[in-house]
Amino acid sequence: MMLNEIIVLIFGIIIAVTILLMLRKIFFGSRTNLKINKKVNSRELFEPLENDPNSLRDEISSFDDNEAIEEPQDQLTPEAPDNLFVINLEGEDKTIAYKHLISLLEEYSSNYSNEGGWFRIFSDDHFFSLVNGLNPGRFDTSKEDDETTALTLILSPVSGTNTISNFNQMVTFAELLASKLDLNLFDSERNPLTQQMIDHYSHQAEDFDLRNFA
Repeated sequence: MMLNEIIVLIFGIIIAVTILLMLRKIFFGSRTNLKINKKVNSRELFEPLENDPNSLRDEISSFDDNEAIEEPQDQLTPEAPDNLFVINLEGEDKTIAYKHLISLLEEYSSNYSNEGGWFRIFSDDHFFSLVNGLNPGRFDTSKEDDETTALTLILSPVSGTNTISNFNQMVTFAELLASKLDLNLFDSERNPLTQQMIDHYSHQAEDFDLRNFA
C-alpha cells in the first residue's frame, strides 16, 4: 500500500512540474522574446554601413559583439567593445522625422556633419555619432519624411583625446535632444539612464584616459 502511494505521489509531482513549465512558457516566454527583439543587434544595425567610405568604422569595430570585422588586422580598431559609450533615446508612440532632426541640429548644434543618413556631432577634440536607433542604422536620405522611433548616440573613445569631456558633451547633447523631441534617455541595454549609470560611464571614461595617457 505504501509503495502505491509513493508511486502516485511521484507521478503527481511530475505532472505538477510539467504544468508549471507549460504555464511559464505561456506567460513568460513571449514577453522575453519581445524584450530581446526590441533591442537592435549591433551587428545588424551597423553592418550595412560597413562598406560605405563614410561609415561608422570606429563605432562598428567597437560595437561588434565579439565578432571580428572582415578587414586586414592592422585596420581594426584596437579598442575593446567595453570602451564604447552608448545612449539611446526613445519615446512612447513618438516618431522622429529625418527633416525635423536636421532642423534641430541646424538650430542647436552648428558643429555637426551629415554623413548620409547619420550624423557626426563634433566635441572639443573628437566627435560622437547620432544614428537611427533601428535597422539599418541610418535614415533613408531619398525620403524627406523618413521617420524612426529611436535614436542612438555613440562615442568611441580615441587615445589622446579628453574622453571624460567628450562623454559629458554627449550627455548634454542627449538631454537637449530628449527635451526638444520629448524622448526618454536609456543606456546601452535600453534601461532608463540613471545618474548612477552616468557616473559609471564617467568612471569608465576616466579609466580609459588614464590607461591611454600619452
